[in-house]
Amino acid sequence: MNLKEQQYVCTLAELGSMSKAAKKLFISQPALSLYINNLEKTLGAKLFVRSGNSYSLTYVGEKYVAKAKEMLMMEREFNTELHNFLMGSTGRLRIGVQLRRSPYIVAEIATYFREKYPEIELVFKESHTSILETMVINNELDILIYSCMKRRKDLNYVHIFNDNLFLAVNSSNMLRRKAKWGEKSNFQYIDLKELEDETFILPQKGQSLRDVSDILFEKAGIIPKKIIEIRNIETIMKLVSANFGIGFNRASYINYMSHIKNIEYYNIIQDEINSELVIAYPNVSMSIANFDKIINSIKDIFSGNV
Repeated sequence: MNLKEQQYVCTLAELGSMSKAAKKLFISQPALSLYINNLEKTLGAKLFVRSGNSYSLTYVGEKYVAKAKEMLMMEREFNTELHNFLMGSTGRLRIGVQLRRSPYIVAEIATYFREKYPEIELVFKESHTSILETMVINNELDILIYSCMKRRKDLNYVHIFNDNLFLAVNSSNMLRRKAKWGEKSNFQYIDLKELEDETFILPQKGQSLRDVSDILFEKAGIIPKKIIEIRNIETIMKLVSANFGIGFNRASYINYMSHIKNIEYYNIIQDEINSELVIAYPNVSMSIANFDKIINSIKDIFSGNV
């Protein structure tokens, strides 16, 4: 902000002397006098009445100064806020989060920022992946936390961890007999080619987990005979727990759903399918003060280091 005009008028009104005002403003007396005269011509009204070397406000001048003081106060407040923002102590961070992930991470992030960055305003947007990606590309979000299968060239990414899929099967389901141990794995695996006749309980089209599921079916060369579509993944796991069918769950979701019993998880072949949990952001977000530190802090939240 540059409120030179308001500063000049208010200083002259305060001191009542052109020479004293010019000295305080670090300009010459003729320059200040010319500036005030030109301003009065532009306004079409006198702001000051001159009596000898003394200047006093006219009625219009009083109204001008009253508003000018408000503007100068706003300028000081803004400059203070700008300084704090540039120092990284205040600001706003717009965070996109997948609907499924939101209940588990928003509170953790908000709690951390309340303790470490209490003056930073957090704005969360919860939606589906396609909507959130569009928003972050259009600079409507500063960062996006989501499960990503293919990185875009117009975004920057911070890898948090690989977020592979697991097959969820009821603990009493006979499919358990198809499970085999793979090399260097803590989980048994089941070949999807053996599951074409099973009932799959899957998210709806457009959800990231469904997109990965469809790719897995295509690569396995199968078309499930029956699919039940449910938007909420936790509901899907509860149906698997009740043995209504089988489904998929992400590695990052499994810990959140440990309260759902009677489910066993199995590896599936995921060759050439790169599913990872990431923080994505556009170039403009890097201008945010302490951005790298903030990103690393969010990454640590997921890693359990905070």
